[in-house]
Amino acid sequence: MTATLRTSPLLALALALLVTGCDGGFWSGEPEHRERTDNPEILARGEHLYQQYCAACHGEDREGAENWHQPDEDGNWPPPPLDGSAHTWHHPWWQLKDMIRYGGQARGGTMPSFEEQIDEEDAEAIIYWLQSHWPDEVYEAWLDYDRNTPTPADWEEATGREWVTHTD
Repeated sequence: MTATLRTSPLLALALALLVTGCDGGFWSGEPEHRERTDNPEILARGEHLYQQYCAACHGEDREGAENWHQPDEDGNWPPPPLDGSAHTWHHPWWQLKDMIRYGGQARGGTMPSFEEQIDEEDAEAIIYWLQSHWPDEVYEAWLDYDRNTPTPADWEEATGREWVTHTD
């Protein structure tokens, strides 16, 4: 007597989707942050936090310092625009959060730490708000960058530089 394994069509479909994946969300394994949000609460929170903590240096309209692409007389780089016109999109999600929370001083920069004022969810809200203003082509380029450097180890391998998260 030979046993036959019978599979329902729904079970077969579920297994196929699980194995092969599909576009977006849970099935593809894409992190939630790779979806642009249109959630008004998150965007309003991000804008409020940006205006409170970031606008003094990066500008109310995310325009950055006038000569952001040239170091000042002390060799420090002025705050860049965060409107998609500068290099912000060259930083993966984890790195953007790290910069917002811990600043750039651990890496020789001048951006202060906001660790005491901004928690992880606050940093994410700021990023979502900033990205909501980026042109689609900049956001798409950022998605590719984020996929290629999803961890500090991936970034270090790609750039040949160590990422110092912050000083204790």
